[in-house]
Amino acid sequence: MNCDLMVGANADVVNATSKEVYGQLYPQYFTGSQPFDVEQVTFTVSWDVKKAPVFDLTPPAQSEAALRARLTEGPAAGGMAEGELAEHVAALRDSLDGSTFQVRLNLVHVKVDSGGGNPVEEEIAVALQVQAVTSQSGLFSLNPLGATADAPSKVDKIFLDKVVLPNVLDQSRKVLSGITLPAPQIPGLSLSTPVPVIQPQRAVAALNLAEHGIPKPPFPDSWPESPFFAVLGRDAVEQIAQMATAYLEGKTFHAGDHKEFLGSSGYYKADIAIHHVRCEVVWDDVPTVRVHTSVSGSGSAGINWVWGGSTDAFFDLHLEPDPTVTLTLAMSGTMLKATAIEVSSFGLKLVPTRGDIVSAIVSWVVDALSSTFGGIVGSALRGVEFPVGNFPAIPVDVEPVHLDVTPTDLTLARFGDALALQGTVTVTKR
Repeated sequence: MNCDLMVGANADVVNATSKEVYGQLYPQYFTGSQPFDVEQVTFTVSWDVKKAPVFDLTPPAQSEAALRARLTEGPAAGGMAEGELAEHVAALRDSLDGSTFQVRLNLVHVKVDSGGGNPVEEEIAVALQVQAVTSQSGLFSLNPLGATADAPSKVDKIFLDKVVLPNVLDQSRKVLSGITLPAPQIPGLSLSTPVPVIQPQRAVAALNLAEHGIPKPPFPDSWPESPFFAVLGRDAVEQIAQMATAYLEGKTFHAGDHKEFLGSSGYYKADIAIHHVRCEVVWDDVPTVRVHTSVSGSGSAGINWVWGGSTDAFFDLHLEPDPTVTLTLAMSGTMLKATAIEVSSFGLKLVPTRGDIVSAIVSWVVDALSSTFGGIVGSALRGVEFPVGNFPAIPVDVEPVHLDVTPTDLTLARFGDALALQGTVTVTKR
């Protein structure tokens, strides 16, 4: 995978949302009429989009002629030499490649009435060319670039070109401007600006970890089949794991106890700390995370004699070999959760630094500390949650409609050399 994080949805999700938006906005949007004069005769041109727009997430063909026309028609006519024009055409093609798609209005009723009692009516199909662009704040916005209609047999083309298509395009801009796609936010990770990737029946946002720069093609040709998905590369998963276990770095634990020995009171007390926490992702059939740590500390032990005075000793200690905890990954709602399934075996190594521990209490101290600290460290590494964070709901705000499109029912699976979170979405009123 040529990027660290990709979040996408298929056409079914997009069109379910489109149908909901259309149902609430119609007829405030998607209908209208306008007078138009032709040769001193005033016509009333009406249009009515009778079915919800269909998002065809297929990149439209960009013909050389169409690209040239876009750069040379209107105010730009005659403004560039051939060599300069060729460079601009190539740059325009690059800017549109992978970021454009079509929205189809498959049933648009058009009526042209001159007031004479015999209006001309016809049902046509309109195709909008739309580009997904990234704003400076990292949001995707949808910008309709143009509209075309199938060849009508009754309605004069001038009414379509001068009235219907411009108005449909303008209304489409108003509706689509109310849909912004927020970039995913994963707590603790710094991510690049998202790049839109439009592929057949998939709309995807590609992101990198900030240190890897903005994602560049080529992008994958295949995607998870689920309606909604997020695909995390190895580096992203390892950073998430490292971030989720960072709280362990420097974490300290204390242990101490007293015990009677032949009328005298033995004691020990010790403090240890976890450090050098590091994570690795093991890409088995079900990816797991291994958390490696070093654990060391110091303490003292001795006996307070019944006849007075005490014998005390001081020591350093560490767990040997370094503990390793293996965690399995699973989804809990929209949170990637890690649960410890295995803690490696380790022992306690105690090295006196000053004084001698009385032989009568050596075994007690070592056994007690081994049991106490072994249990404490094992427990500290259990039940760790990796806060991937809630994938943000996509807000749809076109007065008077306010909807949220929210990922739900996420499951976890391996997808090639990446980790895939897959699910569906719900559309709810806000």
